[in-house]
Amino acid sequence: MAKYLIIVNSGPEDVNRATVPFLAGKSLVEKGNEVTFWLFNQGAYLAVQGCAENIQAPGLSSLEDILLFLTVSYKCPIYIGISCTIGRGLMDVHNKPMVEFAFGEFANTEKFGELLVEADKIINF
Repeated sequence: MAKYLIIVNSGPEDVNRATVPFLAGKSLVEKGNEVTFWLFNQGAYLAVQGCAENIQAPGLSSLEDILLFLTVSYKCPIYIGISCTIGRGLMDVHNKPMVEFAFGEFANTEKFGELLVEADKIINF
C-alpha cells in the first residue's frame, strides 16, 4: 500500500472544501494506505477547539466525526503549519498558542519537507 500526504488549504469558510480532504483520507486508510494530513493556510483554523464540530457539509458526515474516525481508529497524524497559525493570529511569534487547539501537532517547514520526501503520493486540496 502507499503512503499519502494530504495537504488541506481550506478552512471553515467553505464546509465542502474543509471536509473533502478528510473524506479522501478516510477512503484511503480504509483501503490499507497510510495517510498523514498537513493543515496549511486557512486549514489551520480547522484544528481550533470547537471548529470541526460546527462543520457539516450537505449530505456528508460531520467533520468532527470524520476526524475522530481518522485520529482514533487509524491514528492518522495531523500536522498544523506553524507559520500559518502565526500569520492568522492563532499563535504568537514565540510559538505560544493564542487559542485552544483540539487536535494536531505543530510543525515547521523542515517537517513539511520530510513528509513530502517520505510520501509516495501527495494530494493538495
